[in-house]
Amino acid sequence: MTSNDDQSAKGSLIGDLAGAGQIINSEVAKKSYNDALSPAMQEIGGLTQDTLKTFRLFTAPLQLAAAYQDRFAAFCDKVRAKVPEENQQEAPPEIVAPVMRAFATTSDDSPLMSMFEELMAKAINATTADKLSPAFPDIIKSLSPLQAKLIKSLVKHDHFADVLYDPKQNTIRHSLRTNIPYDEFGGVDHHLTLKQDLEEKKLVATISTPLKKDEDYQDLQVPEGLKLVRTTFRLTMFGKWFASACVQSHQGPSSN
Repeated sequence: MTSNDDQSAKGSLIGDLAGAGQIINSEVAKKSYNDALSPAMQEIGGLTQDTLKTFRLFTAPLQLAAAYQDRFAAFCDKVRAKVPEENQQEAPPEIVAPVMRAFATTSDDSPLMSMFEELMAKAINATTADKLSPAFPDIIKSLSPLQAKLIKSLVKHDHFADVLYDPKQNTIRHSLRTNIPYDEFGGVDHHLTLKQDLEEKKLVATISTPLKKDEDYQDLQVPEGLKLVRTTFRLTMFGKWFASACVQSHQGPSSN
């Protein structure tokens, strides 16, 4: 049986990650982090000095349930490996606290986890930390895995669809050509749903431009009342800012 004193020694580090309201500002945990050979650390086991050094970057303490300890150590190692040691600093608490709260409910193979990793790498990097918005962790948490995938796709290039559009009914009558891999996003309708939600989040914009039939579709018969247009989906300026912080190897999307 574990004594109350033993529980107290461990409690500053091993607790309920999902209820991480006490994630910041525990002097007990900070002292433990600064002393890798302390009894509390020895009892936890498996935490090397390098791991403790990494934890320190994430603003101590981090209350971890035992079930999450190994996962979190691996997460920290991945993040820290992305940043040159000379640039490493403590992450801003307004970034790290919501990320750690989301960690417990995000699977390791989720596209959202890779976004959290990239965001945290920017947060512990002295050259990029001040370019982050405190809104980014909650935006990641609000995304579906397919929306995260869609944002990563839009980082590489804009999505477009050439269509016959009915302005009176505000509907697309026919799709002529597209570079959108609809099957990867649950089909045409689901892709549209994902895109509309990202528009509400101010991450994606839809731009419609008329096409010249003689130049683009010479043999196409355009029924009366319909218009030949190209609908382009691209990241907004805010979306590009978000992607630059949360998508690995970000490059600006090209125009089509």
